[in-house]
Amino acid sequence: MRLIVTGHRLKKLSTYDLGFIQFALDDTIALLMKDGVSLAYSGMADGVDLWFCQACLWNKLPYIACVPFEEQQDYMSEEDKKLRESLLSSAKEVKNVRNSWMVEHCDVAIVVWDANKGGTHNVVQQLVEKKIPFHWINPVFQKVWHCT
Repeated sequence: MRLIVTGHRLKKLSTYDLGFIQFALDDTIALLMKDGVSLAYSGMADGVDLWFCQACLWNKLPYIACVPFEEQQDYMSEEDKKLRESLLSSAKEVKNVRNSWMVEHCDVAIVVWDANKGGTHNVVQQLVEKKIPFHWINPVFQKVWHCT
């Protein structure tokens, strides 16, 4: 089974408990691996995407780096640029694709979302339309829900 992640960038997450989010990502990946997930996809943005890749490494889950555009790193801090470069070099493969491609190629998703409109909301809509199950990590309530 193939897993994708979608979630907010670091700036939008700054008022939430980042430790909770990172723990929930790690815990959810471990759970999904027990259910048969063997490959992951990440959009490689700062925040959730990069934390997801780190959790994939910790759990020994291979991931494909899905880079939506070449200048993506230009919108990151120097620290996140270095982390991203390291994670790109650890990826099983690097593809130049966007979120819609990842949705088309997944069986399950992890969503880190505060329920506000934006890019993450758009991916959630695609998951719902395609009836792809997802685990919703809600940073507002510090809860994880399984949604089908």
